[in-house]
Amino acid sequence: MRPGPQTRALWEMFSDLVELDDAHRYVTDPLAGMDARYDLGDDHRLVGTLCPDLKLTLERPDPDVVTAVTRSADLLREGRGPLLDLVDRAEARDAAAAWTGRVNTVTARTGRVDVDALLIRPDGCVAWALPTGQDLDAIPLVRALGTWFGQPA
Repeated sequence: MRPGPQTRALWEMFSDLVELDDAHRYVTDPLAGMDARYDLGDDHRLVGTLCPDLKLTLERPDPDVVTAVTRSADLLREGRGPLLDLVDRAEARDAAAAWTGRVNTVTARTGRVDVDALLIRPDGCVAWALPTGQDLDAIPLVRALGTWFGQPA
């Protein structure tokens, strides 16, 4: 808080640092609650955390989903949970088909490479994740769908 050349130099260095993605997240994630993780009974590092705001390119536009979706945060505007299919995994979409009235299934591409699919609660918390290249065991997905979105229609 004391003006002077040392303070100015420190401020300039800090300003440069927070322009780097990792440093920016290190400073802002705790302020935004992005570092909190709730125990939802799944060991995947994203389950129980707020979904990062991913840049998306829609692959299979759903007529029930706003076509202007360009970020994962856009998927939460309708108040329904999105199942975000990041690599066109038909078996994940099929497992969630019975929840169509409460869950929007969206197939999109993103730069993220460590998951094939994410089930996101309407509050932005990741409820289920399918790691990259892993065979789908539909039981955990169906359990998460039932827990957070009720029994299928």
